[in-house]
Amino acid sequence: MKKTTQNYGSLVFAGVTVLASMYFTTQVFAYTQINSQLDLGESNQDVTSLQTFFADNKVIYPEGLITGYFGGLTGSAVLRFQSQYGLDQVGRVGPVTLAKINSLIVTGGWSTVDISGPAFSNVYRSQNNNSGTFGFTTNENTIARVVFNTSPLMFNEGDINSNGFGAIGGYAANSYNNMSTSHIVTITNLQPNTVYYYTIIATDASGNVSVVGPNNSFRTNAQ
Repeated sequence: MKKTTQNYGSLVFAGVTVLASMYFTTQVFAYTQINSQLDLGESNQDVTSLQTFFADNKVIYPEGLITGYFGGLTGSAVLRFQSQYGLDQVGRVGPVTLAKINSLIVTGGWSTVDISGPAFSNVYRSQNNNSGTFGFTTNENTIARVVFNTSPLMFNEGDINSNGFGAIGGYAANSYNNMSTSHIVTITNLQPNTVYYYTIIATDASGNVSVVGPNNSFRTNAQ
């Protein structure tokens, strides 16, 4: 799972298709199941298999090195994997982590995992002297909210799962629609002729978070 920040600017051949689909759906990822638990300092074929599997996920293992040696980079990748899947973050491949990795390998690998944050489009904002309205769409179903304050917002960064991510202080207003691709959020009881800082936050069903901002701003209209 992943957190994404977007600084939003201005914004026939049926037979061939079927054959191509049949061809690609029969492909199997070239991953080998891991046969033993692994820890720092080990060097063997299972480490190579682990690194080969991790290397195809740049969020988990951005270095992508396949050396057969379980060093610090591989340990960090294991920690990210454990955080991603809600496992105890111990940095070694114990029985629970081993079972989770192999369960992904036998089902085709990373293609079954959603680690991408939602993408925003059609973002707009309007305001009057005491309220502001935000509209936007996302490329997948999301829960959305706007956090705002009269001073710049601060956030807890959260972990790789976005657990713990959120604004420190400020106020929040939720979208009228739950788990939708189309959202409208209205914030009310604002003061006239006042600068407000805001961040739009969208979270998909897998917990991936994307934001517009942070700390865009607008001024309410004078009375």
